[in-house]
Amino acid sequence: MLSPARCPHCLRKIPLRKRFKTRCPHCFKITRRRSGIQDRSLIGSWLEDRTTTFWFFLLMVALVILGVAMQVFGQPDLIRFIDQRTFWFVVTVFYAAMFAATMGRLYFPLLLGAPKILRREREVIRHYRNLTTWGLILGVPLAILCVGFNEVWTRFPATVYLLLMPVAIFWAYQALTLTETDYEDERVWSYLQELGAQDRLEHRHQAYFVLIGLPLSALVFYYFTAHPVLAHMIQESSESGLLAMIADAYHRARGR
Repeated sequence: MLSPARCPHCLRKIPLRKRFKTRCPHCFKITRRRSGIQDRSLIGSWLEDRTTTFWFFLLMVALVILGVAMQVFGQPDLIRFIDQRTFWFVVTVFYAAMFAATMGRLYFPLLLGAPKILRREREVIRHYRNLTTWGLILGVPLAILCVGFNEVWTRFPATVYLLLMPVAIFWAYQALTLTETDYEDERVWSYLQELGAQDRLEHRHQAYFVLIGLPLSALVFYYFTAHPVLAHMIQESSESGLLAMIADAYHRARGR
């Protein structure tokens, strides 16, 4: 969990590279608040605050092993995508790792030796958990329906994006329904701090950004699919998709 953009004690701005620290680089006071759990099981204390980097490497290793296993059984789609689209594979896995890190902080503190103040859940906390679960359940048929069962691995970025899109929408909806009373509640406030929500205004701004960005990304996707030439250039690129296409267009413009 990152520290806030500004220190809550001295109100000075914290540089991005210092937000991974638990203390302010100016006044040296603690800026990252944990749930206050003292008696936590070994698994719970290890899983409660795993970062995006941890989930990124975990998903990378798991997917590579899955790709090799699929190739052994005559299904080389995933390993072929990793080999031909390495850049997009890494970006997609990092995108999924950010969701996994948030879900880890969302579920594990309440399931593995959580303190009593969080075990007596408020309605808002139950909503976050339930909406996340339903988002994942709805994301699976949505991804298969839009991508196609036979193209799940050959279109890996689209599969991951569509799988997690309902979760993002539900989180944005829940953020917009929170009231000032919810933020004043100690149990809800502690839980939101675990998820990385620093204050109500920033939380709502991020929710609006998600609700605006998802339709915008869908329009961009439709734009590329509606222009066969651009879609063909991206598909035929053997390096890194869009970046390779842009590099090739740059070299052609320079006459190389």
